[in-house]
Amino acid sequence: MLLDLFGTMVNFHSVFFSTLNRVLIDHGLEDKAEDFKTRWQSFVFQGQSKGGFITVREDFINSLSSVLGGLGCKGDLDVYAEGVIDGMFKNLREAELFPEVPKVIAALEAAGLPWAIVSNVDEEDLQAIVTNQGLRPASAISSERVRSYKPDGAIFQAALDDLGLPASRVLHVGDSPVADVKGAIDAGIDVLWVNRRNEPFPDDLPPPGWDVPDLSGLPALLLRD
Repeated sequence: MLLDLFGTMVNFHSVFFSTLNRVLIDHGLEDKAEDFKTRWQSFVFQGQSKGGFITVREDFINSLSSVLGGLGCKGDLDVYAEGVIDGMFKNLREAELFPEVPKVIAALEAAGLPWAIVSNVDEEDLQAIVTNQGLRPASAISSERVRSYKPDGAIFQAALDDLGLPASRVLHVGDSPVADVKGAIDAGIDVLWVNRRNEPFPDDLPPPGWDVPDLSGLPALLLRD
């Protein structure tokens, strides 16, 4: 089994939104919150499409600085963005797992099911989260390690190689319709979509095999006779 990290195992929302609110307040953008969020979301995780791979941290810093500049903010925006993003990732390293995750992982490990993490995150941040949460995946693949972001197939293939399993024997579990569902399907892997916000799945993407509100039913699905 392959597992996405943020939004699937780790609850990143409070960290992200506290960072977002800090930026809005610091620059007096409270009345432009939706415009800011739309612009920033359109920039992030584009590091692979800008002529050469850059890390997630670099991508977030560059995109935040660019969006603030586009909204007319003044000052040394690069330095400001670096400080904000460094703080965000420091807090993400300590972010909590969703409540059901420890029990689910324990059940899968007790049954001898090998699992790996595949995440669009930098290597040091991924390893810090794995250590801080006491996780024991058979493999943990970061986008930085393979210099590729989901939905690109390289990150999925690296996990399959580490597990020594073909795509036909693996299930990927993730929350992003594009990065996780489309990415895994394109790689020939069955997908379970974690739909914690009860949102409709996009009509223009290949649908997942399963749609669940959280991970609590995962052991029953995978370990059934």
